[in-house]
Amino acid sequence: MLPGCELSGTRDIVARVGDSELTESEFASQFAHGLDADLAEGEREQLLEAWVRQELLYQEALARGLHQQTRLKTLLEQMRRDLLVAALLDAEFQDHELSFSEAAVRHYYDAHQDDFRRLRPEIKARHILLTSQREANARRQTLLQRGERFSEVARKYSHDAATRNEGGELGYFSEVEDPALWAACQDMPLKRISEPVQTEYGYHLIQILERCEAGTVRDLAQVRSHIIEALVREHHQSQLDQLVAKLKNSTDWTIVAPTP
Repeated sequence: MLPGCELSGTRDIVARVGDSELTESEFASQFAHGLDADLAEGEREQLLEAWVRQELLYQEALARGLHQQTRLKTLLEQMRRDLLVAALLDAEFQDHELSFSEAAVRHYYDAHQDDFRRLRPEIKARHILLTSQREANARRQTLLQRGERFSEVARKYSHDAATRNEGGELGYFSEVEDPALWAACQDMPLKRISEPVQTEYGYHLIQILERCEAGTVRDLAQVRSHIIEALVREHHQSQLDQLVAKLKNSTDWTIVAPTP
């Protein structure tokens, strides 16, 4: 038990530093949200110790009068203003569920083609990652001789947890993003299932689905999530501009020109 946690006469207080007290309800709301039940005791002690350390340092800063420094007072006031503005924007926008039509997504895509041009060549491929060359050869024979679907074999046998459930899909990648696989794919023909390719990850069976040159535009499907994010930002900016315009119309305000 931490020193200061067994506080006689006040069950709700879980820690104290000088005159500052931390109650059970404050602790639960500020620190213990989502506390892992299996590690609750150890985590609770660590969180309480962290609060005590922070409070000791905070009180020392006050004792030294640092909060009275002009520059620090200005920074603290600016942080307070920024937090309040952020809280206002959260309250204004948090309950708005946004959806965009396919036409809106397509219009943004068509109007921003240069934003979606590839800066370097890319390959679209899928793979099955296996632990040994023997296993890789066996799975390759399964694909070639029995005609099993690549995606199904990947789901059953691939050791790449990140792509296994997606049928081995790697998506589009460049040499910068995955140098090892990029090098392995350079001499492979499209659609063919490769011989086992060894990298630092293990043995891969790779199928190249597409090659794309630098300067070509990414497909809409590839950039859809980026477009949705951009449309959300545009919507929020528009709503913010409307809110500011409304506040300007209802408030006496001016910008004073500098004196010549």
